[in-house]
Amino acid sequence: MRVGIISEYPPFSFGGIGTFTRNLSAALATEGIEVVVVAGRPTKSPAQILGKTQRLRILWVPRGPLLPRHMWFQLTNVDLISRELSACDVVHGQDIYAFPLLQLFKRKGLKTPWVITFHTNPQAELHFTLNSVMKGSSLTDLVTYGAGFPFWDMAVRQHIKYADSLVSVSGSLREELSRGYKVSNERLKVIHTCVSTNELRTLEVSTPSRSTGTVGLFYAGRLYYRKGILQLMRIVADIVNQPQGRNISLNIFGRGPLEPVLKKYVADHLRKASVAVRGHVDRATLLQELSTSDIVCFPSLYEACPMSMIEAISMGKPVLAFDLPFAREILGDTDELLATNADDFRVKLVRLISSQNERMRLGRRVLKRSNDFDTVKIAREYRKVYEELI
Repeated sequence: MRVGIISEYPPFSFGGIGTFTRNLSAALATEGIEVVVVAGRPTKSPAQILGKTQRLRILWVPRGPLLPRHMWFQLTNVDLISRELSACDVVHGQDIYAFPLLQLFKRKGLKTPWVITFHTNPQAELHFTLNSVMKGSSLTDLVTYGAGFPFWDMAVRQHIKYADSLVSVSGSLREELSRGYKVSNERLKVIHTCVSTNELRTLEVSTPSRSTGTVGLFYAGRLYYRKGILQLMRIVADIVNQPQGRNISLNIFGRGPLEPVLKKYVADHLRKASVAVRGHVDRATLLQELSTSDIVCFPSLYEACPMSMIEAISMGKPVLAFDLPFAREILGDTDELLATNADDFRVKLVRLISSQNERMRLGRRVLKRSNDFDTVKIAREYRKVYEELI
């Protein structure tokens, strides 16, 4: 079987879809499936085939500097991409990155079946973008999710119309898409985002733990309103500025429109704590820092199936989040890690900071759930989807 995947792909991407594609394509190849991944890269780089192994090829083609970049790399390299994908038994498009190529294929009468995986809901993205205009969003957010909403919305509707099989990365996202786009649950399968659990567990075992006596908090994500980072900072400030105080550190990874606001907040309100806003780091460094942390803080207000949360539980880390559908789907009914509001988040965080035994107990509990998101398991689920179409 030969599968073509249209997506973002590291290292020219930051975020979940590119990393998901890397994990899935590698796992499919180990399962004996021939895979070619087609992804865009900066225009100064010529089209070339990189990362070739016995069963996996990564084909990077030039993309333009203007939004939406994924559309330009498809349209400007359509002949090259079409030749590659026409030789595949199945084409697997990742969300918006498959638009408009799927439609072009189908209108030309090409018979290759397509699978589309949805990673987010543009209606929800629009809601949070408009809600955050005065709370911490960027011009890119407004252009992509605000002004660009009709484009994203049209892409989802076209995918639903033309794709031979539809997949959502979570049950909560499936419910949203079913309500917003009138697609039946029977047609929209659920296959979660995947991580290499063995790799992450090996890293956790091999990384030396901190011995400073300080409880280490970890946050990674874009620094803007939807990720809840401002709420987290206020909660941490409230904890460390209490008379009894707490011996904690907080490492914040990521960039975004709220970065200068956060740095000022740290200077004004968190002088008693060790808080570092560290920006972007390479993936190896990020995972190493995650492995040495004690508590992962995930205050996001909306996600579909966040890979960083899955990576954390795969290392046996207690992840504290708000009690939202995506978080309960990953963490299960672990109420000690699901906060109903900011006050409850603070109470639960203090409890975790105060008790190493509680951190270890909850870490072991969520570690068991990480098997549901392993790359091999997810690759085999996708293999079944592909085989049903051939």
